[in-house]
Formats: sequence, C-alpha cells, structure tokens
Amino acid sequence: MSEFIGLIPEELISPERKREFLMWLISLPVDVWTKKYIYLAWCQLVGVVATKEDVDLITGDASLTWG
Repeated sequence: MSEFIGLIPEELISPERKREFLMWLISLPVDVWTKKYIYLAWCQLVGVVATKEDVDLITGDASLTWG
C-alpha cells in the first residue's frame, strides 16, 4: 500500500485532518476500491484505526453489491 502514500497531500497527513482527508478522498476521480486502499494507507501512516463506517462512506456502500 505504500504506493498510495505519495498521492496524499502532505497537509492531510495528520489524524486531526481526518475530515478534510475523507472529503479530499471522496472527490478523487478514481474507482472506489483504489480510494479504499488510499484510505487504508493513510490510516496506517497516521496511526488511525480504519473503520467500516469510513470505508462505507468512501465506497458509497459498494460492499452491499458484493456477491
């Protein structure tokens, strides 16, 4: 997942900037699965626990369509 770290703006690499990071991530013109991996990389980088609620927000509840 380290390949995604370079995509994240430096000013968003802080746990205190989670809301701003999520808004930035939601607006990125990439598929929802790439957004999920960027989110997981950010969580690991800043030491925040990833949550299902955040993943659902980022992916638009795409998990509802899984087989």
